[in-house]
Amino acid sequence: MDGTLNKSVTGITVDTAIVLASSGVFDLVGRDDHPAVGALSRVGGMTLFQRTVFTLQHAGISQILTLAGEEEQELRSLLDGDPRLHAVIRWLPIREFPPLDPQTWAILASEMKGACLILGCHMVFSPSLIKSLREEGREGRAVVAVGRPGESGWSGNPGVVTRADPYTGGHVHRVVFCDRQSDRMEPVELEEGKEFARAMDLVVLPVRLLGISGSWSTPETSPVRLALEQAAAEGVVQALSASSHGYQDARGPGGLHQAERTLFHSLQSVQGTLDGFIDRYVNRRLSKPFSRLFMKLGFSPNAITFLSMVIGLMGAACFAMGSYQWGLMGALLFQFAVIIDCCDGDVARLTFAESRLGQKLDLLSDNIVHMAVFAGIAWGAYQHSPVPAGYLPLLLGAIAIVSTGFALWCVNRVKSLKANALHWRRLRQAYRIRFDFILERVANRDFSIVVMAFACLGVLPWFLWLVAAGTSCFAVMMAWSLYRVITFQRS
Repeated sequence: MDGTLNKSVTGITVDTAIVLASSGVFDLVGRDDHPAVGALSRVGGMTLFQRTVFTLQHAGISQILTLAGEEEQELRSLLDGDPRLHAVIRWLPIREFPPLDPQTWAILASEMKGACLILGCHMVFSPSLIKSLREEGREGRAVVAVGRPGESGWSGNPGVVTRADPYTGGHVHRVVFCDRQSDRMEPVELEEGKEFARAMDLVVLPVRLLGISGSWSTPETSPVRLALEQAAAEGVVQALSASSHGYQDARGPGGLHQAERTLFHSLQSVQGTLDGFIDRYVNRRLSKPFSRLFMKLGFSPNAITFLSMVIGLMGAACFAMGSYQWGLMGALLFQFAVIIDCCDGDVARLTFAESRLGQKLDLLSDNIVHMAVFAGIAWGAYQHSPVPAGYLPLLLGAIAIVSTGFALWCVNRVKSLKANALHWRRLRQAYRIRFDFILERVANRDFSIVVMAFACLGVLPWFLWLVAAGTSCFAVMMAWSLYRVITFQRS
């Protein structure tokens, strides 16, 4: 513990994570008060172990060392052949690498460079938290994710850090720990005015500290804990708030339910930019129970997209019947299809199953349903309209269908432009803003409530005028924008 250790190195990479599948970071022998929650517990349609691995991978971790006990074979089977997995997984059985043995950490430190992330496998968290930990760890500091007791995670997690600065950030002054058996904090004198926060099971440690921690550890004390205490003594520990990064420990009463609620709450920040008013405040809220159901049943995002399309086509068939009752039934089915359509994105994000194919299928199915709905309303209006108006509903429906199909083609051209980053950056900012606006309008499903309103009032034929004008203007705007872009590229 001499001053030679108090050196900070910038530019350190943090691309390796050590996952403790059978215990916590500071409580390496485990606890008996929450035996039902562990790596194999399921939250949001996946086990906590799977969720941990894919979240780490999504945050840029390329190598994951897993210290596992009797559950190792079952954990292996969860990842075998999974096309979503790209990170390298190394399995270290705890019978050969006991977490409490200092030699285990010395061996691991000898095989790594820079710094590593150490975490348990009983919580949910967002990739943004891991990215923040990695970024802070690049400066050669130890970094610990923290939260005030009762604010984030499970209040019984052992480990408390104190800091000189306000809770918004600051260096750790001292690290103390709860007694594992009594869960009481060891005696510590807190300086007046100092904030304190409880450490979460997410720690970044320079490997130099991890490697030497065994030289002064005891069989009863965690080498990870001692390494963090040494880093605090050197003044190189940074505290990072976990409360704004979707962190939730699943242990304790109701922990699994709270963890799932945290996951669904985290979706709001991802979806808010593309959702319209009805999507945000009605459809998304109504879709959450169905998303949970689909994940429990094991439905894939593409299967949910197909189900939504079938329901939408059933609604279009009801519109084609022409009567008020069938029109109302069609509007209800169409609205239900829109609600179910929100679920495929939820399930894809929560199960890390997002793909380009899924996005293309979602856009295609939406437009097929829209064109079918326009056709159904047009045919129903034609069947029940007076003779002088005869073919006008069909003409309006045809205009809406053709315009929608042409707009879909234009949207695909815009997406191909965005896929070419070089060409996209060369475009004038005005064009990029305009195309982003257009793509947001394509993703907006709020017009379903307009269909519902016209159906309730029994004036669905008048909706054809609205949709024919709207889709035509949209198609013309897309065509003109693409023409200007092509002209700009040629010049």
